[in-house]
Amino acid sequence: MAEKNKKTVIKKPGAVAYTLLYLLVALFLRLKCNIHYDKSGLKDLKGPALVLCPHTSNMDFLFVATTLMPQRPTFVVSEHFMAKPFIRRFLTSMRVISKKMFCPDIKTIMNIIRAKDNGNVIVLFPEGRLPCAGHSLPVTEGTADLVKKLVVNVYTVTGNGAYKTLPKWGQAGFRKGRIDVTTSKLLDASEIKDMTVAQINGVIENAILHDEDNLLENVKYKCKKPALGLDGVLYKCPECKEEFKMSSDNHSIRCQCGFVSELDNYYRLHGGPFEKINDWYFWQESLLNLDEPLESETIVATPDDSGNMDRNAGHGTVRLDRESISFSGSCFGRPLQFSEPTSVIKALPISVGDHFDLYHKKKLYNFILQPDPRQAVKWTLYMDKLSKENSRL
Repeated sequence: MAEKNKKTVIKKPGAVAYTLLYLLVALFLRLKCNIHYDKSGLKDLKGPALVLCPHTSNMDFLFVATTLMPQRPTFVVSEHFMAKPFIRRFLTSMRVISKKMFCPDIKTIMNIIRAKDNGNVIVLFPEGRLPCAGHSLPVTEGTADLVKKLVVNVYTVTGNGAYKTLPKWGQAGFRKGRIDVTTSKLLDASEIKDMTVAQINGVIENAILHDEDNLLENVKYKCKKPALGLDGVLYKCPECKEEFKMSSDNHSIRCQCGFVSELDNYYRLHGGPFEKINDWYFWQESLLNLDEPLESETIVATPDDSGNMDRNAGHGTVRLDRESISFSGSCFGRPLQFSEPTSVIKALPISVGDHFDLYHKKKLYNFILQPDPRQAVKWTLYMDKLSKENSRL
């Protein structure tokens, strides 16, 4: 009985393995990514503490970890990583806390509190997902409440240029240019108790606000194929207005109608109405009519009984409108139907050109839209626009 009631402890990563990884990652970032650090905002950092970071690229975990050294932080990561056996083993060894994104998850909150009680430095990306383009997303609900509950010093680490080094849509790997890491202390534990949740949220929103199109504009990011993959996020032609008729090659994105725009190594577009990727991306969102539901045939991917992602677990039809997102079809040979209110979902994380994520009854589902998986970006934009509209009501 005593063993059963023993309090769960969220330990820090092991010192020896973590230090060896740090040395390798730090060398890689310096040689491959030309990274520069300003750690002045972390002078008094010690656990327990909370570090809130803008999510700019898939390499954020690397430069945040090296910035925080000698601290060995506890990262809060999306549970979808745990559905891949090799990554799951690595993350488990790093003692991360997994989180079901855009899904009520009390277990994660309890584990964060346990990590705090153990004196850990906890790293959280409060946008809840990686943006498709180089612009920050709204802070997820509950982040400010968590800060209020923890009552610890709060810091931020930002990697300016990380998106340009490894854009989510890019298919050409790392692009050496420059990453400037900045740090700051956002809140002292002593002042949190006298702040409202709204005031705390305002501080976090200001810290997370990020627009890479307006940063390091004169830095060249070396890449032989800078535009490859761009059609995964820029799906609407600005000339003929057709959708998913775009394709990208090494240096350009083009439409079947003949429209061509070229992307240079400074992330500037030439030959169309948009000079910056973000302007094109958000123009697409502005034209979405929320009264026109989205519907598509889909392949369903979901973890099997072993917790490993099955990329062909089922199929059916998925539909999104103002009120709900619903699925009707089969999974693992059995009928499956469900509906989730958009007021609860609020956002659809995506893997560009492949799928979007959704939780139902705390189980992760990936929807690979057919016949063109690139449609996922339109679905995530629809949900983003709807959530912005609802937040203004």
